[in-house]
Amino acid sequence: MPDEAMKAKILLLGDGGVGKTSLIRRFVVDQFSDDYITTIGTKVTKKDVIVGRPPNTVDVIMQIWDVLGQKGYGGVQETAVKGAQGVLFVHDLTREDSRRSMEEYWMPMVWRLVGRVPMVIVGNKVDLLEDERVAAHEYTYYLHEKYDAPAVMTSAKTGVNVESSFRTLGELMVEAAGIPIERIALVTPPQEPVDRLIRVADKIMTDFCYQLGSVEAGMPVVKRQFERAGVDVRAPTLSSLQKAIEYLGVVEKDFKTESEIAENWRRRVGWLEGREAV
Repeated sequence: MPDEAMKAKILLLGDGGVGKTSLIRRFVVDQFSDDYITTIGTKVTKKDVIVGRPPNTVDVIMQIWDVLGQKGYGGVQETAVKGAQGVLFVHDLTREDSRRSMEEYWMPMVWRLVGRVPMVIVGNKVDLLEDERVAAHEYTYYLHEKYDAPAVMTSAKTGVNVESSFRTLGELMVEAAGIPIERIALVTPPQEPVDRLIRVADKIMTDFCYQLGSVEAGMPVVKRQFERAGVDVRAPTLSSLQKAIEYLGVVEKDFKTESEIAENWRRRVGWLEGREAV
């Protein structure tokens, strides 16, 4: 095993509301809140984890990506997936639809873009189960067998199995280091019709990140300006997106020429007004 620290990009992927942000908060700062906060775009957190047993231990510097789970933001999601070295696929144990989505939408996306990277399947909110706990445990075991990957039931609220999920993923990534990952040519199935303004918001996000050079640099700016504009990514409005476009244009004055800013504004407003395809 390598002696120096291993830097690794890991993702938490799953539908909105399954608890991805809460799992990261529990793992990184050991805190939990019942407040639901929608992730805008992506948010990146870092934590060092020591995996393995002495004397064969490895320091894994995890760059943990919390990715927006709202459907319709395929541009943001696929941009975030690129370069991933490990994934926690998260579903809500109380929502069957989130488990189906994990298998039918999120897994094919990852396998198509980066291949079968190390993964852990996480069924979150086990604390909310009552009579269904045994059935959920059996289905979790089924997922483990089906995908030949660790599958666990967690609770961001109580902390059960949260840290071990991240550590398990870290161990799998260390074991897989240097081994070529093959992509699997699965097509992400078509989703239900997506609101046009959600598609526009997705285009604005990815376009700004491209203009700034990377999603890591651009998304924190997008998040601040979207929040300032009052954009609800679950149901964006025309007026809030208009404000976001204006605010992002002001930010671009620091690194774009006037003509470039004008062209970016024209393109984004074109999407918003339906004059250009999204």
